[in-house]
Amino acid sequence: MSSFPYPVRLLLGAGIGALGGTLFATLHLPLPWLIGALVAVAGARLAGVPAEASRTARNCAMAVVGLALGLYFTPATTAVMLANLPLLVVAALATLMVGGALALVLARLGRVDMATAWFASIPGGAADMAMLAEGYGGRPAPVAVAQLFRVCGVVILMPNIMAALGLHGDHPAIAASLPFSLPGFALLYLIGALAAIGVTRLGLKVGWLLGPLAAGALITASGHVLSGVPTWLSAGAQVLLGCQLGSAFNRDVFRRVRRFVPAALLHVLLLMAVCALVALLLAVLVGKPPGALLLGTAPGGVAEMSLTAKTLGLDVALVVSLHVIRIFLVALLTPPVFRLLLHRPGEAPAAGD
Repeated sequence: MSSFPYPVRLLLGAGIGALGGTLFATLHLPLPWLIGALVAVAGARLAGVPAEASRTARNCAMAVVGLALGLYFTPATTAVMLANLPLLVVAALATLMVGGALALVLARLGRVDMATAWFASIPGGAADMAMLAEGYGGRPAPVAVAQLFRVCGVVILMPNIMAALGLHGDHPAIAASLPFSLPGFALLYLIGALAAIGVTRLGLKVGWLLGPLAAGALITASGHVLSGVPTWLSAGAQVLLGCQLGSAFNRDVFRRVRRFVPAALLHVLLLMAVCALVALLLAVLVGKPPGALLLGTAPGGVAEMSLTAKTLGLDVALVVSLHVIRIFLVALLTPPVFRLLLHRPGEAPAAGD
């Protein structure tokens, strides 16, 4: 793939992603622009086509998505979220406990050590979890593959499953319904970009989503709206996100861990199923709509699950809050809990500890 100039590979990846998104949108499939781009670029990569994606473009797209999601945090919605904070923490902790428990299953089925299984099973960033696994004596390649399968599998399956089950809501697509103002959006994007840089410097890998999301949420919660985010801009951002996810597929990596792949795929299905059971139990106990809780506890990325909630008319603010709390808990708890439960004397400490 390296024989083609990098700009050509980027244009090829973007073009394939856009075609995939257009096809899925024409077929009226759930979350078409993101999933269509993901499937198209991943298929092209596995077929040997030199399709690439830009991290810079991904970050710019993440900022657009974050700003759009921040517009759901109206003063009334923010008050409801704060009142339900215990539920958010319990749901996030339950998701992490499910991932930790299934690490035992993954270790046995995938025939890998517990360090590899643990960091492959906990929902987190592929690069972060792979680095932590290596620091504790695990194998980074299986961890990266398992995390990739988790994110892509949940992104592809959850919207289609929920659409098939009729789990829709009546929450309006606020970002697209608000009037678009070019000066207002430019100012909003500038504020979001500055927030993204600040959050990224704190060490959070999803800073380009969380920074603009927090900035948009704070502005909206204060009762001010600078601009909406038009549908065409949101669709373009989703294509870029899908291209980035699809470009992570690589035949060489899969060839090295081919014996681990079936166990990783089964693990994704088990993780989704048990997290769904947790969501349904919480929905019954607290009387919340099951659709939003299913997406909020799903082991997928915050951007993808929140976009799914927006597409299905579910409570976006609740889904975002659940995932954001989980992100912080993953960063805070995953290494110390592993040391407490599974770390053996003589193993190397995690990088950065």
